Formats: sequence, C-alpha cells, structure tokens
Amino acid sequence: MSDLVIPQQILDDMIAHARELAPHECCGLLAGTGNTVSKIYRIRNIVALEGAQNLSAFDPAKVAHLERLSPEERAEIAFVMDMQDFSAAKKDMRNQGLELQVVYHSHPHDPARPSVTDIKIATDYEEIWPKINLPMPSYLLVSLMNQTPDVKNYWIKSGQVSPAAFTVR
Repeated sequence: MSDLVIPQQILDDMIAHARELAPHECCGLLAGTGNTVSKIYRIRNIVALEGAQNLSAFDPAKVAHLERLSPEERAEIAFVMDMQDFSAAKKDMRNQGLELQVVYHSHPHDPARPSVTDIKIATDYEEIWPKINLPMPSYLLVSLMNQTPDVKNYWIKSGQVSPAAFTVR
C-alpha cells in the first residue's frame, strides 16, 4: 500500500484548526480517493464547547461532571466528536464518492503520539467502523507542544500502535 498523500493546504487547515481550538483538542476527518486526501471535515469537539445544552449526547451525570471541570481540565478529556457533524461528513463523503482515510485530532500540550485514551478509543472503534460502513482510518495527530507543529500519522489496531507514512504535496 502506498503512502497517503495529504495536500499542503489540507495540512495547513488542520494545523490552523488545532491552533484555533487550543487549549482544547480539535478533531476531524480526512477523506479522498485512492491514497490521496482531497477533503477535510472539521468536526466539533463537544468536550470543548461551553454549556450543557451542547452536551445533549451525554447522560445527566456526565454533564454534571463536565460542568464541574475547568476548561483546562475539560480539555484533558481528549475529544468527543459531535455526532451530527460526523453524520453530515459521512453523508457528504458518500455523495462525493470519497472514502474516510484519517481521523485527526490535536494535542495542544503533548507530543504527536496517541495517548492511552486515544488508543482505547481507536480500539473500541475497530468494531464500529464496519457497522457504519466506513473503512478503518489511520489516526493523525497534530502536536502544538513546540513552536513548529509536529504532525504524525498512526495505525491503531488491537491496541497496537504503528507509524503510518504520509507525504505532503
């Protein structure tokens, strides 16, 4: 399988998305055809949003817990994709004949490698992708820890993390 190709413009957009949402993590999807990404979908991170009215997907106990956290603490819970955004992106991909290739998110203060939580979520999702008729994506991380953003891509399968190569064009 050849390396994934990510256009510079899409890479720049992901980095901009990460910077706009810091100190929270941003999240989104990349889709395209073959091994070339052609579209970015910014997905709202509902953990980063203020106010319980935005947390309709959560049960009341979880909402109460999230409301007690400071924005900084809330940012540490990684990300929870807004399901309406996710569904709209999935529908758009189908309409445009694109395939899901990558799930991306940012680490505002940590290296561009999957956290324990990231690995757990990706492992849980392994069973979900086929059920929602999507191919298993790679996981791309944008770290804003240093002056220059660091971007790395990974395969996460059965709790095992391995690098997934990509080229920027």
